[in-house]
Amino acid sequence: MSGAAAPLLQAHIEYQSKLCSVLSSFAKSDNVSIVAKLSEIGQLLEQNDLLIERRGDDITVDAISPAESAVTGTLVCVDNPESVGSVAAAAPGAVITNESLKSKFSGLSVIVSSNVKLSHAIVREKFFDYDLRASEWGTHHPSAVVHESVMLPSNIMIGPGVVVGRDVQLGVNCALLANAVIEHDAVIGDDTVVHPGVFVGHSCQIGKRVILKPGCVIGAEGFGFVQDDDKKSHRIPQRGVVVIEDDVVVGANCTIDRATYLETRISAGCKLDALCHIGHNVFLGEDCIIVAQTGIAGSTRFGKRVIATGQTGTLDHKTVTDDVILVHRCGVTEDITEPGVYATTPPQPFRDYRRNIATFRKLYELRQRLQKLEKKIAKLGGQ
Repeated sequence: MSGAAAPLLQAHIEYQSKLCSVLSSFAKSDNVSIVAKLSEIGQLLEQNDLLIERRGDDITVDAISPAESAVTGTLVCVDNPESVGSVAAAAPGAVITNESLKSKFSGLSVIVSSNVKLSHAIVREKFFDYDLRASEWGTHHPSAVVHESVMLPSNIMIGPGVVVGRDVQLGVNCALLANAVIEHDAVIGDDTVVHPGVFVGHSCQIGKRVILKPGCVIGAEGFGFVQDDDKKSHRIPQRGVVVIEDDVVVGANCTIDRATYLETRISAGCKLDALCHIGHNVFLGEDCIIVAQTGIAGSTRFGKRVIATGQTGTLDHKTVTDDVILVHRCGVTEDITEPGVYATTPPQPFRDYRRNIATFRKLYELRQRLQKLEKKIAKLGGQ
């Protein structure tokens, strides 16, 4: 390393250390669960069939930090051999790692997991998540407007400016944050979080442990119009509902339209990124993943475990079977009946797509060669 580069590297290391200290202090704030014994963490992983072994002292950790910038005394998850040296040097309180790396952390308390990344997610959600209910506004802000017909269950949180309409059913331990609007006859399940600025339309049903991130619109009128002979559009009232099943996450500023007659349904376990649009009468099967800026047109049906990567689009009334992955801005213009990876418009199996792209890159060269052949053939024909 050159002499000029060394001070820059040292400055970067010092900056990262300060940043991690700040982040660690945030992790210890009133809005985060701050204490977990290693035995409790091991028990949680055992319940999820992830624990292989636990060794070392049953210490208490009060924060979790990333392997790239480990902080002394915290819990760190390590499954990359390249991170071992820096993590060991940082002297964390405990490490979650895999079988192949466990010997690298002698002298530390260690949990060995069969899936470190999954363990990280489960542990962080259980012990080190942001506590929405530790709010500066209390459990029921006086500016909230709740209809007299609504029964408020135990341990509910209602933030500033919330509006809850007639005969809404609210589950235990749900949180309605600032300026959320829940229209009449809607249902919000237990442990569901409705973030600021969310709209849930009348009669829509939200399941348990759902997260509706800021700005979601659930149950706005679907886009239904019919044109007359003069191309003037006439509105078709949309009187159906939206049903969101348990354990769904809907990203910020997503829109899920209510059905024309029956329901738009998002099945259990689906995860929607920000800025997705789900049209009226759509059905998403269990555990689908819909990435940002995807648009799913009306009456389209996705099977289970479908993954639509960023800016995927579909035409209306299309069907995509189980275990399909849509990539490279895939445009679904026809039904997909076989599991697999598909790309582009119209959708092609990914292997065919890659071959076609390779050929496409040579189109100019192939055109030149074809023109030369045509000239040779023309000369032969003139002889």
